[in-house]
Amino acid sequence: MTVFSREYAIGMILLALCAVSAGALVYEIVSGNRLRFTGPPWFGAALTILFIVGAIYGFFRRTGQRWPWDRSDD
Repeated sequence: MTVFSREYAIGMILLALCAVSAGALVYEIVSGNRLRFTGPPWFGAALTILFIVGAIYGFFRRTGQRWPWDRSDD
């Protein structure tokens, strides 16, 4: 298995989001500027709903295979 396989996609996405957040925070610290979100006000609610729907989808999508500790294909 490679790092870029389908099973690790969510981990890679989260790693990229953390890298972007870290870069923005380092930029704020080094430059002394405050970053402010100037997008639409509904964006936060949409992200929250998307997260909840995604969590519910992921929970019910693979019933019976949630904890693959004893996999033999590694």
